[in-house]
Amino acid sequence: MRTYCIACAVFRKDLEQIIPTLPDKPFVLYLEGGLHTEPDLLRKELQIAIDNVPDDYDRIVLMYGVCGKGIVGLKSSRHTMVIPRVHDCISLFLGGTKEYRKQFSHKPGTYYISPGWYEEQVQPRGKAKRNPAQIPGEYADTLDKNVLKERFGEDNSEAVSHFFDAWKKNYTRAVFIDTGCGDKQKYADYARSMAKENGWEYTKLKGSHNLILQCFSPHPNKGEDEVLVVPPAREIIFDSPSGLIHFASPEADRLKGSHRIIVKNHIEESASKNQTPESKSKLGLGIDAGGTFTDAVLYDFDSQKILGRSKALTTKWKYSEGIMNAVCQLPGEYLKKVDLVSLSTTLVTNAIVESNTYPVGLFLMPLGNTLPDTLSHTPTAVIKGRMTIEGTITENIDPEEIERLSHKMIDDQGVQAFAVSGYGGSINPHLELQVKSLLRKCTGLDVCCGHELSGTLNFYVRAHTATLNAGVIPIMVEFLDEMKTALARAGVQAPCLVVKGDGSVMTGSYASEFPVQTALSGPAASMAGAKFLTGLKDALVVDVGGTTSDIGFLEQGEVAVCEEGASIASRRTHIKAVNMLTTGLGGDSALVFERQQWTIGPGRITPFCWLSAQFDLRESLDRAEKISGSDESSLPLQWLYKTEKKPDFPLTRQELSLMDLLEKGPALISEISRELSQGVWKLLKTERLEKAYCIQRAGLTPTDLYHLMGLLKLWPAEEIGRYFGLILRLQNESSGAVIKMLLHQISRQLGFAILEKIFPEASVSPEIYNLILERGNESLSLIPDLKTSVIGLGAPAALMLNEAVVLLGGELIVPENGDVANALGAITSEVKVSSSASILPTSEGNFRIIGLESFADFESLEEAEELCLESLADKTRRIGRKAGTSQKRVTIHIDDKTALSSSGDILFLERSFVSSLKGAPDLI
Repeated sequence: MRTYCIACAVFRKDLEQIIPTLPDKPFVLYLEGGLHTEPDLLRKELQIAIDNVPDDYDRIVLMYGVCGKGIVGLKSSRHTMVIPRVHDCISLFLGGTKEYRKQFSHKPGTYYISPGWYEEQVQPRGKAKRNPAQIPGEYADTLDKNVLKERFGEDNSEAVSHFFDAWKKNYTRAVFIDTGCGDKQKYADYARSMAKENGWEYTKLKGSHNLILQCFSPHPNKGEDEVLVVPPAREIIFDSPSGLIHFASPEADRLKGSHRIIVKNHIEESASKNQTPESKSKLGLGIDAGGTFTDAVLYDFDSQKILGRSKALTTKWKYSEGIMNAVCQLPGEYLKKVDLVSLSTTLVTNAIVESNTYPVGLFLMPLGNTLPDTLSHTPTAVIKGRMTIEGTITENIDPEEIERLSHKMIDDQGVQAFAVSGYGGSINPHLELQVKSLLRKCTGLDVCCGHELSGTLNFYVRAHTATLNAGVIPIMVEFLDEMKTALARAGVQAPCLVVKGDGSVMTGSYASEFPVQTALSGPAASMAGAKFLTGLKDALVVDVGGTTSDIGFLEQGEVAVCEEGASIASRRTHIKAVNMLTTGLGGDSALVFERQQWTIGPGRITPFCWLSAQFDLRESLDRAEKISGSDESSLPLQWLYKTEKKPDFPLTRQELSLMDLLEKGPALISEISRELSQGVWKLLKTERLEKAYCIQRAGLTPTDLYHLMGLLKLWPAEEIGRYFGLILRLQNESSGAVIKMLLHQISRQLGFAILEKIFPEASVSPEIYNLILERGNESLSLIPDLKTSVIGLGAPAALMLNEAVVLLGGELIVPENGDVANALGAITSEVKVSSSASILPTSEGNFRIIGLESFADFESLEEAEELCLESLADKTRRIGRKAGTSQKRVTIHIDDKTALSSSGDILFLERSFVSSLKGAPDLI
């Protein structure tokens, strides 16, 4: 029998001793130690390794425990798998679960050291790796205070030391498990010195390879039930009540289908049979503050007509200014009659992406006392308060600790809001709510809990989501206060709604509490506007803005959302938001000629034709035409101009000179460089002033090309020809040829982005996309046939999208008022809320409701379901009222997840409940 072993690297020392003694000399593939801290990554790496096992092996031995359920879901299509039925590798080094339970009962707070853990620099339940180069000392968990002072400074050394020492509070004993391999004296000395340093007890235990050897036995599951043998094509499953792994039988596949889920699709309604309430509003004001323009529309709800519309440049340094510039262009007689305002804005998204959030103190209650490297927020405090994955509280919070740490964060780091996340908090939020109440009472600051934003089980993503939310609460509160004051000056006294990232709306007060839900609200509003303007239920929507183009799907009349949570600033969150692809190509994308080739975007600049309409640039153009174009780049031919934003930071000498020079008006970068940087434009340092919106850059954009061709007439185009001529001196081509080439390249880039959205998960190479857009090659003719209609939104949609859609064989629909679709979508959207709960079996044989504020066990599943349905419906209505609707009709979908064990027994895993409610905004 040929055996292929896939093992965690912590077993290397032990297996190097064991393998030579086995008859078949198994091959061993070692995976990186420490993957147990990231179960999803562990599962992915293991499945890849399993799939790559050659056919001439008879079985696979997995040297892993349950490891945070990282092995659940694994299967081999061709090989039998053998795996120990243990929680983690401690049991394997001790010889079995029985000995581990004995030690745990005797001393639960034990830190174990084995040869593999030492050599691989892996802690069994801590961080994945120790890096001696970064963390000095005889062993990585002991930090020399003098070294810390030298490395981090006097002020920070104590905090760093406290952070790295926090995990030690949960341990009272260090144990060296002697399995008879490696440098036993070195490992024992390590464990002994750790115990001495921390005031722990030290013990040396004799380990055993019995369970490891049993896995390699020809009959591994004979006798004891500590080894699972999984036949080919059977999937590893986990049974929560028993805490053991099993494998699903063939009948399970047939019963549950490919997803192994029984969907009952039971729909429970609230006692009230009321229809969706009608909106009480008569005249609405919809506003969209986009990346380039801010749009406003006046909408009559009775006639469903637009009574007025306007545009103004977005003022990112203070959004309310651009909004008021747009609103004040609308008829004053209508503004006084407005009884509802709805707003979509990039305010929160930009604040997060640009790291302009307020300082947040994060309080964590993890399972143990260590945190993964991926959670790098500062300041963070691990506080008392623990519970199991089933929601059973094992340690209460310490109010004095919370008060002391919160005031320290405020004094030392200037914290202005708090976030709280606890392991198991989505199952039982009791501890999180206790901490929130104490923080509000002792600090008076805003506090956000992880369970309030997400009911999913990923504790660290919940913590990150709560931290993002807390950091933008003051920003949203300040913004809405500014808006209320500014709108009142314009004669608008109506309440204000804010668009969420999923395209629905919520009240301003709700947005102030959970502002992170407004992230990506601009793209979401455009999807809602597309649906309203066209009436289509299924379509591909492309919103071509000034800065970017957003591409998403309408599916069965609903905005397609990312259920698993949107990523903001490359960090995953649990915020449900519109599922869109954003590409850095819009009407104001920079067209740059450099190194004999053109690039389009992704950066945005102000169109030259707008700049020339605001300022007299003729003298600057005259001077530029007299100077030979010696540079190989068109970047020196871009312009800089001042905005109304004043710098709020000290300026360098060059920055001061630049601001003084621009007081006279816009200037070419080539001219500025002759004044300030000896004619070397690359020595100009403009990044800080540009990022702060104190100065802006202008130059050639697609908008200018369309003005040059007479296809667009937003501003006068008298000077654009001269300016384009300056740039063409760098390239020996005619104006017409360059314009044709650039417009085709724009279409190809948009077509490429559309294909990326259509095939989001497919492993399609760029060459295939190019082949589709080029309609094939010399050997093969391709005729694309895009089945879905494409709705083009935004001012440049018809010009920029037409050729791209034609290349894909599709139909382009550009609706009337599509250039203000976002503002229209904002004012015509509904309130939509959802919630979820689950019933899980407990190890005692009861049924526990999780996801609700009430936390109780029931003897029967039916009793638990009855309370769950009633409580979830009430919770959903409360959220709905808070978001702004009186709708009472709640729909709840119920899914059962079961599996069949190898013996044919049905294992009940979970009953999940997902509620939804939608209605007109009538409680504002």
